[in-house]
Amino acid sequence: VRCFPVDMLHEKSVEDAQSSLCVTKIGTSSIHLGNSLMLKDETLATTQRVFCRVSTPTSASAAFTEQERKKFLEFHHSADIFPQLERFEAKLPDSKNSVLSVKVGPQHINFANHVDHAFLAETAHHALYLMNKDSDNIVINYFGQPFLGDSLQCFAQGDKIFITRTDDDTGESTLIVIAK
Repeated sequence: VRCFPVDMLHEKSVEDAQSSLCVTKIGTSSIHLGNSLMLKDETLATTQRVFCRVSTPTSASAAFTEQERKKFLEFHHSADIFPQLERFEAKLPDSKNSVLSVKVGPQHINFANHVDHAFLAETAHHALYLMNKDSDNIVINYFGQPFLGDSLQCFAQGDKIFITRTDDDTGESTLIVIAK
């Protein structure tokens, strides 16, 4: 994410800001959404998210109906304005080199008792900074959900940060985020 220094933001007008959300791809049971945040002609940030539809009772993939697909296509735009999604292999790091540990507090919880993704992105960005891998862009893949009270560990491996949570009862680690 690229940000303006605060003093420069005061010089900009809210009328110059623009955000666009669009459907970039529709799968059998998944929908890919893209969003861009612009200030005048400059792109400040782009995000892409993939949502997978599952059946509530079975947790198995649930296909969209043809009518739902047609409705989604009304919001379809070219994905050319978005960078290619970089997907990381969902596996725990080999490294045990912890660079940062944080505890999930009530301030990190949003609606439905869900840990806010902005908190996880901020944690990953800080860990990358501690590794001297700070940059204007960050790629994040979300794999799991932490919970209130969890201790999260950030492990450095190569040019990536792996954020894990450890189950207090079993001691088992679960992958939450990989960031680069």
